[in-house]
Amino acid sequence: MHSQTHTFIINGSPLPFLQAGSGEPLLLIHGALANYTLWLEHIEQLSHYYTVYAPTLRHFGEAGKEGPFGLETHASDLLALLAQLACGPVHLVGWSYGADVALTAALQGPEQFQSLYLVEPGCPGALDERAMAAFMGDAGAMFGPVFSQVGEGLLQEAVATLIDGSGGHAGYFAAQPLKWQQAQLAEASSLPRQLSQNEQPDWSPARLATLNLPTCIVQGADTRALFALVGEALGRAIPACESLLVPDVGHLYPIEQPALFVQHLLCWLPHGDSFPPATVL
Repeated sequence: MHSQTHTFIINGSPLPFLQAGSGEPLLLIHGALANYTLWLEHIEQLSHYYTVYAPTLRHFGEAGKEGPFGLETHASDLLALLAQLACGPVHLVGWSYGADVALTAALQGPEQFQSLYLVEPGCPGALDERAMAAFMGDAGAMFGPVFSQVGEGLLQEAVATLIDGSGGHAGYFAAQPLKWQQAQLAEASSLPRQLSQNEQPDWSPARLATLNLPTCIVQGADTRALFALVGEALGRAIPACESLLVPDVGHLYPIEQPALFVQHLLCWLPHGDSFPPATVL
């Protein structure tokens, strides 16, 4: 893979991004405790078919640490990046927190996007009262210990706890390949900001009903309740929406099975049926 790394000043803050390949533009947005290196294996395949852009969001990795941390800030950064790239409307892919950012950006500037592929989003803005109660119960179980550890300054322990929660069981963090443990621990300083963010974009059903982009909501069949609740609510609220349930994976599916992730994405993207599975496995 021939790739280039660039850094633009976006809304007053340095924003690095990886660019590779040729073809229609495809933008990949990482989740929390990550940066654009999350996508390196995926880009190896995707760059055969698309011009792939993978930014590192503000407050992560080598990106700037100025300004607030939140969905609207990050979405605004993405739209400003696209304005500088001047690459035309992009296919937008986001995972976890990155899926929340992607949807927020699509609502802010739908004309900038061709399609929307949201993998395990987690923001509860679209939930009704009953679903919100269930969401809060599971979020408390997952994030309660993380808040406690961050409050005590135990950031590395909080990283492990958050990844265990995302993976669905104790010990998940320690069982990962060392490269993922190291990458997640390197983002520990972002956790206090992530937990204290207060930006709440309008994800009401009425607002989501205005989104006419072709959209796919992707969930792991083994994901935890809070992510399942959000994905199901978004699937009902977004008009041009399909849902994909991936067997035998949970929230960390993109890093557990990158080849399968790419296969599903290429099959869903426009003209995806022209990509034989053998080319991406």
